[in-house]
Amino acid sequence: MGFLFLSLSAVFSLSVAQVLKFIEIRSLRVLNVLVINYLVAFVISIFSTDWNGFSDQTGLIPILGHSAILGFLFIANFMIYSKSIDKNGMGISIAAMRMSLVFPILLSLLIYNEEITTGLILGILLSFVSLILLVPSFKKDRRIKLKFAALPVFLFLISGIADSGLKIFEQEFSMFFDESQFLASLFFFAFLTGSIFLFVRKQFNFKMKELIYGILLGVVNLYSSYFILLALKQIPGSVVFPLVNLSIVFVGTFIGVIFWKDRPDKKQWFGLALALISIFLLVA
Repeated sequence: MGFLFLSLSAVFSLSVAQVLKFIEIRSLRVLNVLVINYLVAFVISIFSTDWNGFSDQTGLIPILGHSAILGFLFIANFMIYSKSIDKNGMGISIAAMRMSLVFPILLSLLIYNEEITTGLILGILLSFVSLILLVPSFKKDRRIKLKFAALPVFLFLISGIADSGLKIFEQEFSMFFDESQFLASLFFFAFLTGSIFLFVRKQFNFKMKELIYGILLGVVNLYSSYFILLALKQIPGSVVFPLVNLSIVFVGTFIGVIFWKDRPDKKQWFGLALALISIFLLVA
């Protein structure tokens, strides 16, 4: 069942990427869509769980603090990602986000002492190489302004910390909250953070298309996180995170070729071949 949950998480993550692509094409306000997205995800989570089912309420305060931090990181990550794509290009931004999987992998291996095998190490190393090769080529004549150079760094750090937070929940707090309870609190704090930003900017108003895409994004975003939490309960994080990232990039590449008319270069096709080998080593 673990790999089924992992596959479902990858499917919903790919759906998130496609919805964001449509949002970009239609020039909608990203933060406004994100706020609706987290509100919808919060409401669904609220009605999907039993809030009287705490096994030990002594963990309530720590888990709410953990959720508040992750909620802020989740929406901040989306905002930085959008800004980095605009200022630094898709290639650098994707590399920063995907390579951040080194954080949860190291956390799983070094802190939680998950089993290390030769095949696992080789699979992880190949996953890093393949992800680098899969990144779209960056135009050599493009100049990157110094003041925007920090965006990929923040994207790398925040993505890694956010993914690590999911692993920490599974190890430290899952005995207090189930997955729906945890996600409800996380999405609430993400919604609260985004709402504050909109109020400060005096943009707390929504167009019909922003509402529609926000609702759609909220559903797929929720189940992307929900299924990866279920996968982490049955599969080591050192396997889950590389496999999910590789699957997203691998399948996403073909979706881009078929539906968005992307044209991978030779380097990217070689990266896809390495990704297949890496996936085999990680699940063997």
